[in-house]
Amino acid sequence: MFEKFKSLFDSHTTEREENQPKRYVSCEYVQHGFNVDYEDIKMCCFNCHEGGGRQILIDNYKGELIDWKKFFKQKREMRELNKKGIILERCKGCIFLKEREWDDEDYINYMVFNHWTQCNCKCKYCFTNEQSDFFNTRKNYNMYPVIKQLADMGKIRGGGEIGFGGGEPALLPEFEPLLNLLLDCGCDNIRVHSSCVKYSNAIERGLREDKLTLVVSVDSGTAETYTNIKRVNHFNKVWENLALYTSKQGENKYKVKTKYIIYPGYNDNKEEIDKFFELTDKVGIKSVVLDVEGGWYEQHKYEIPDDLYELLDYAEQKTKDLGMKFVEFYDRASHMRSHKEEYKHLRETGNAQMP
Repeated sequence: MFEKFKSLFDSHTTEREENQPKRYVSCEYVQHGFNVDYEDIKMCCFNCHEGGGRQILIDNYKGELIDWKKFFKQKREMRELNKKGIILERCKGCIFLKEREWDDEDYINYMVFNHWTQCNCKCKYCFTNEQSDFFNTRKNYNMYPVIKQLADMGKIRGGGEIGFGGGEPALLPEFEPLLNLLLDCGCDNIRVHSSCVKYSNAIERGLREDKLTLVVSVDSGTAETYTNIKRVNHFNKVWENLALYTSKQGENKYKVKTKYIIYPGYNDNKEEIDKFFELTDKVGIKSVVLDVEGGWYEQHKYEIPDDLYELLDYAEQKTKDLGMKFVEFYDRASHMRSHKEEYKHLRETGNAQMP
């Protein structure tokens, strides 16, 4: 009898030891995340670093139910490589890699939904422009049953981050039930990127409950620039909806954010930025996001002019002047700033690998 209980104790002890946090270099998406794209399921949506990111987890995905046992096995294999100091090729150089203690459990708390492309704007910088006929007519697959399956297994946890990107979330038929499901599951850090042309009751709920952050990429301070970049005339409607969302926030008054993507040749001047901040302040928004247009950045990251760095600094200073609490720098802007001296050195020595 003693040996029987000792065996059970030893097996439980081993299981506890296996799940104890261990220190190594990894990231949240390698550990417990995925990015649902329009053609496959990837690890993440980051792509500015040396390795290129966007490691494919399930290729040629069309919305079918997932074999989660197989999926988590794949995750564990990646974690084991990280424990040995082996970084995946596509993860090399990523600024989101960090050394810390990571747990070894099977669950998901980082998800990005990018599986649809329909939108109520026609932004000049959108990747869909190259194949607009395909992207505007393709049929979206439905992720609600897949996430419901994961939720029913008890494998969704709060404490991470859920993101909605893709096209316009509010146009997605499953968006309201999917967002409400995630809120019901206890997801408490959901980030929705929206054009803000169409109002969403589910977004309003998330804001009221302090579980959702809304990011709206206005990219302009005037209707003329907005229409030039977005190629639709919804400037006033967007600011009206932003004001309404802002009024619906719960105790946390920093959950609605305006975003300014610097797009050289279109909005890269202080006058436009000043007007953007004036409107942001007028509707009561206290948090902004700054970035650089992705396609332009990939073509010019080894030859970025000093005035673009200065413009980011200028925009950051505007948040301080207005007493705003938060300013975030997204993927390209963060990468650009963190590699400024490196790129300058490569340029001066003639070693920059120009695209």
